[in-house]
This record gives sequence, C-alpha cells and structure tokens, in this order.
Amino acid sequence: MTQQLPNYNALLLDIRGHGNSTSEPSYFKQPHNFESCVNDIFSTLSPLDLVGKKSPSAICGHSLGGRIALQYSHLLCTNKDTNNNTQQQQDSSSIIQPPKQTWVLDSVPGKADPSVHNVLRAISSLPTPIPSKPWLVDTLVTDYKMNKEIAMWIATNLRSDNGKKSFDWIFDLEIANELVMNFTDQNFVDMIHDVTHLSPEDEMDYENERKSTAVHLVMAGKNKLWSEEIVNELESIPTFQQQQSSSSSSSASSFRMHTLEKAGHWVHVDDVDGLLKLMVDGLEQK
Repeated sequence: MTQQLPNYNALLLDIRGHGNSTSEPSYFKQPHNFESCVNDIFSTLSPLDLVGKKSPSAICGHSLGGRIALQYSHLLCTNKDTNNNTQQQQDSSSIIQPPKQTWVLDSVPGKADPSVHNVLRAISSLPTPIPSKPWLVDTLVTDYKMNKEIAMWIATNLRSDNGKKSFDWIFDLEIANELVMNFTDQNFVDMIHDVTHLSPEDEMDYENERKSTAVHLVMAGKNKLWSEEIVNELESIPTFQQQQSSSSSSSASSFRMHTLEKAGHWVHVDDVDGLLKLMVDGLEQK
C-alpha cells in the first residue's frame, strides 16, 4: 500500500501475546484487555517520537486488531486515561493525537463467535510441544471435529521448539483467552458514535480540543456473522454515510461501511486488490 501512497509510512505491530510479542511473555502484565493493548501502542509510539503532529494519521486492524484500533481511537478522541494517564497534563506537541481515519477490517460487534472459544479450548487442551504440523491438523480434525481449513490455519501458528523437530505455539494462550473474554465488554456501536461525532458544543469549544476520526468498517461479504440485525444497528449510527455519498461530505466526522462481496473473514487475503483500492481511495482523501 505504501508503494501506492508514497507519502505514507507503515508501522506494523503485533498485539500482546501474538506474533513476535511473545518472545518476552513476562513483559506483559495483567489485565490483558483492550485498554492494555492500546497502552502497548502508546508505549511503542512515544519512544519513536510519533507524537504531536507526527502522530499516526490512520490506524488499521483486522478482526481482534480492528477492535483494538477502535479502542485506540476512542481513548484518544475522548481523552480517557490515555498516554499513561498524562494526556491532560501535556501540551499537544508531546501527546499522541487521534488518527484522522480508523480502519476496522471484518470485526463483528458483540461477543466472540462460539467457534473462537472452541478453537482456543481445543488448542489449550493439547500437550506441548506439538510433534508436527500434520499431527496437529489430523488431531484437530479427527478428535475435535474441526474444519480442515481452520486446522491448517492453526498449524501456521507454530514455531520450531528451540531448533528441535517439535513445535510450540507462536502466541500466548493465556493472553489470547483473556482478550477474547473482553469482546462483550466493548460497546462497539457506542464507541463508533463517540469517535465520529462532534456535537455543536464540541465544535464551538476550541479549548476542549475534542477530536473525531472517520471510521471505515470493511465487512467480508461471505462472513455469515454479519447479521441483518447487526448491520441495521450500525447503520443507525447518526454519522453513518452511504458508500456512494459525496466526497465533499465531512470525512472528519463520518462512519462508512464497505463490503467486499467475494471475501471471507480474511479480507486481506481473499480480496487484497479490493481492500487496497478501498483503503488507498480513502486515505488519499485524508
């Protein structure tokens, strides 16, 4: 994407307990919740001097990452306990500013789907180290009646156990389980309303420095979790704008929903070209 948007740089972060962040699991202290994940982002940006006018202009996350991206924008827009509790005490040049755009990729509001709990329950019950990736796939399919495609994806989350022929998980199961339990604590719809809405009082109160961010929610057309009820609730948010709305509309206080019809949950794999076009067009508008 940065090749198509040369004025942008990208910083790729692993959520606590996922990817390379698990190299020092004792570093992450409880509680393992969304706000803690946001504070991890703050702790990364500040030493890089990505604050003030150099704050990230956009944040993007997929699935769980999308929820954390929304939490990040909500904390910054509402000035709630951000930047290590010092947001209110610093001048604007030394604090992290809200992004102009927040991209949430196929993060479905509400509690986690039961299949997520089933997957975590299954892999948490397996002995470690894992003898081989084929063994893992076969065990999940045969003993846990798991879909083979999901089992094969889970097998990609293994890494070699200190050079041995066996494998261990690349993520921290304790942290993953706790974060999934946080899903029901996040009021997804209200948070979108909060970060995209400026009341007349906010617009007139310049000293308040109340900020807003445009939210782009990208839905996978093949993800059956996007029920009519959920979509209708999202479309009831006052700042919701139809995709075909005029580009002259205020992008600083809007909520837009996009659907990639041929994509499943892994939108960045199933329809990477469609996703890139959406994001490039949106980010070019700033």
